[in-house]
Amino acid sequence: MNRVHNKKRNIGIIYDQIINFTCSSIIEENNNQAENALNIIKKHFKNSKQLKKEYKLFKALATTTGVSDQLAYSIISEAKKACNELFDSEELEREKSLLIKDLNYNFGRGKIFEQKISNYRIYATIQTLLNEWRSQNHNFDLSTEYEIKLHNHLTSDKKLNEIKRIPKVDKLTYKLMKEMFDKKYKQALTEDQQKLITLYVNDEDDKLIESFKTIKTDSINSINNYFNNCNNAILKEKKKAVIKNITSLSVENTEKTNIEKYLTVLKLRDELIGE
Repeated sequence: MNRVHNKKRNIGIIYDQIINFTCSSIIEENNNQAENALNIIKKHFKNSKQLKKEYKLFKALATTTGVSDQLAYSIISEAKKACNELFDSEELEREKSLLIKDLNYNFGRGKIFEQKISNYRIYATIQTLLNEWRSQNHNFDLSTEYEIKLHNHLTSDKKLNEIKRIPKVDKLTYKLMKEMFDKKYKQALTEDQQKLITLYVNDEDDKLIESFKTIKTDSINSINNYFNNCNNAILKEKKKAVIKNITSLSVENTEKTNIEKYLTVLKLRDELIGE
């Protein structure tokens, strides 16, 4: 593997650049472009992807500071072990190439990589180490030099100013998604709608599926309760079709289009119960 650090294949840099690009798009009121960027994150950073595994390890190393010398040594040791045991290096590089290709295709060659980021030095140190630890031709001297740099970062008394300025990714992504859904529905999201979007953004698919099941059950119960006191013959004719449509919704599909359907169901349910 190439010993020269390539910032275009640094997972921490790429991720921050996509987020910065999304923020810029929101400010410019280019919501379609922002949504495309977020969809690329959802596509390429699924839990099953090698990219997601590398990013989680990268982020843990980048944001951990203020630990003891002994704990820093243990963290580095465990990270090195993870690189040797948990990654498919060829698949990781293939996924990284597909991500870069997708970004260039959707936004123009090199456009994303023009975004400025903080923390370049520690990001370069971490990615170089991850590459070295996975390499079959391990450079001991280089690894030692960069492990010392990482150790100093981990044991620093407080987080670097650059890291403090970066918002927590989950909260930032949630805010962006919320803005886009706010515009689409032209109203403030309810607490339950916000919960769905948060689960979607944070890739908490298991909790999302459970929420879908609860929404279906509650909504059907609300419809039945509503029609128990309804004497409108025309509305009663619609009841069966509405319940059928809700019942047919998938609880396993956690993609954006299905989220939108459940947001609509939540709106119907709240209207029926008078919220």
